[in-house]
Amino acid sequence: MATTPEPGLLHLLYLYFIPYWLFRDVTRGDQLLREQNYRYNREQRKYLPGYLLKWAIVCALLLASHQLAKELALLAPDWDQLFQLWALLSGISFSVGFALMANIMVAWSFLTFIH
Repeated sequence: MATTPEPGLLHLLYLYFIPYWLFRDVTRGDQLLREQNYRYNREQRKYLPGYLLKWAIVCALLLASHQLAKELALLAPDWDQLFQLWALLSGISFSVGFALMANIMVAWSFLTFIH
């Protein structure tokens, strides 16, 4: 008897942090299928605030990490380049997370208020 392999860590992180796997494509199929998929997506919108909260926490930690790296760069001039790189990467990661939060908020708003 064949068993399905366990999902890897990256796959589990994707499922935990990225909500897009919950939704169906409403641009394909006939009119009835598109309407059915839209209703399904409206039902799935209840999970989006949880994803938004996760990303708000991650973004807060990234912003704190960015500030810490900037402060450490001033305190330890010998390690200046390393801390600047850390600040750069945490700042870019924060920006990506913030954009994803905005996308989640727009999707939730659309699925909640547009019929």
